[in-house]
Amino acid sequence: TVLDSKTKLQEHSLKKFKKLPIYKLVNSSGPRHNPLYKISVSIIGSKPYMGMGKSKQDAEQDGANKLLKSQNII
Repeated sequence: TVLDSKTKLQEHSLKKFKKLPIYKLVNSSGPRHNPLYKISVSIIGSKPYMGMGKSKQDAEQDGANKLLKSQNII
């Protein structure tokens, strides 16, 4: 089964810290029909990582992926 970055991060965070990752909307810009979202994601002991995307979901996935790679989880 292929897991997406958000799922992998959630499983890692729950297993290690018994807490969910924290996602925060930092910014949204652009026109309504073509928005760009910037979201920060962090887990216990990590700095916040910024994700960007055309939807909140895409931005969360991007941030989770960056955090996973930086922590050598994937």
